[in-house]
Amino acid sequence: MVTESRNNAFNDPNPYACWACGAHIAADDNYCRKCGKGQGGFVSWYYKHWGAILLTLALGPFSLYFVWRSPILPRKAKWIYTVLISLITWYVAEKLYHFWLFFQGMLDGMRFLY
Repeated sequence: MVTESRNNAFNDPNPYACWACGAHIAADDNYCRKCGKGQGGFVSWYYKHWGAILLTLALGPFSLYFVWRSPILPRKAKWIYTVLISLITWYVAEKLYHFWLFFQGMLDGMRFLY
């Protein structure tokens, strides 16, 4: 009886796959030949720890998209970043709301002559 060799992880001579598109890549490739995304240490800056912190300061809660797409950050770190970014967003929103109430209170006593 002849058995066919299936292309799976057990008998695949090249088990490495791109984190972005899933294409097979060589073990020593720094970039995917199909999509061009960096592999290993060559991942874009916004997927690294310091990139997540910088994006949080610049984009606020929108940085969570990059945190969860990161191939470098472990799952536990992604959850920690999510909690911290959510708390920071809540704190900033609350401070802006209190500033808005203060500003409205200041303008309440003023009369504008048109």
